[in-house]
Amino acid sequence: MMRIQNSQIVALYLLLKRHEDELDRNLQVLYHNMQKELFSILSIEEMESLEELYKNDVEVLEKRGYV
Repeated sequence: MMRIQNSQIVALYLLLKRHEDELDRNLQVLYHNMQKELFSILSIEEMESLEELYKNDVEVLEKRGYV
């Protein structure tokens, strides 16, 4: 199994979010599972600013102890 870094999780989530209307069923399931997991870890404010945090190289998942 491959390992994925926290920043890659956020990058993939943001990509899927950007193309949400175009996702096939498998990608929709992946997107919603990622969204659910991120919402369980991050605050609403962090989720709302996730793209900006990512652009500024803020390791928001690491700050929350998600490794």
